Amino acid sequence: MPYGPVATAITTAGAFACDRMRRGESALLGQAAVLVWNDVAAEGREPFYAWHDNEHIPERLALPGFRRGRRFVRPGHTPEWLTMYEAVDLGALVSPEYLARLNAPTPATIATLAHFRNTSRAVCQVVHSVGSSTGGHVLAMRLTIDAVRGGSMCRYLAEEAFPRAMKRTGVVACHLFASDTSASYENTAESGTRKFDVPAWVVLCEASTTRAADAARSDIGGAEFARLGVEIRHDDGVYALEICRLSLAAGRD
Repeated sequence: MPYGPVATAITTAGAFACDRMRRGESALLGQAAVLVWNDVAAEGREPFYAWHDNEHIPERLALPGFRRGRRFVRPGHTPEWLTMYEAVDLGALVSPEYLARLNAPTPATIATLAHFRNTSRAVCQVVHSVGSSTGGHVLAMRLTIDAVRGGSMCRYLAEEAFPRAMKRTGVVACHLFASDTSASYENTAESGTRKFDVPAWVVLCEASTTRAADAARSDIGGAEFARLGVEIRHDDGVYALEICRLSLAAGRD
């Protein structure tokens, strides 16, 4: 099977996570990611867009190892936004340069984060990824499962659920992420500005239509998730792409 070992740094999902990683064709630009879900208080919405579009995304993509930043939205849903930064590897997400940035938030960052609500933030490693295209819509599911069954869940997703979803017209990619506890809870000046939780596992299914992304939920969950004891957070949803930006390094690749 075309897999390789998953880094031992994955600890939130338990000592035994997935023991294999797909190294085939993937639309992701690296083996790690930062995933952030959040709402924004009404009075902070306009400053949020100005900051995120013009300062935060460019700032992050200037850091070593960061390759692409994408923000998705689901109006009226809680949490309303999902932001995704893809990185070369987990090392880029704990690098001295990144930590220095997190420990020196700009005035606009401090002011905007004060408006954040219902925040989840996970520094993750890519466990399995299939599909060579990115989609304008993404089904985002945050999962929990007993650590002993984590490997069974991974195998089910890699060998059954993702292949089934990929056969559906409009579904263009499926990704499984496992969060890294120490990296996600790194104590920095920026992390101290807001409360957040860290989901242990994340599934993202990218699609060309909202309908296809929503339908992928039944391809992935259902009876097998129930049998394995996988819990999907009640606030899963299909988000639409708002902005996508590549780093200069990614553009040269």
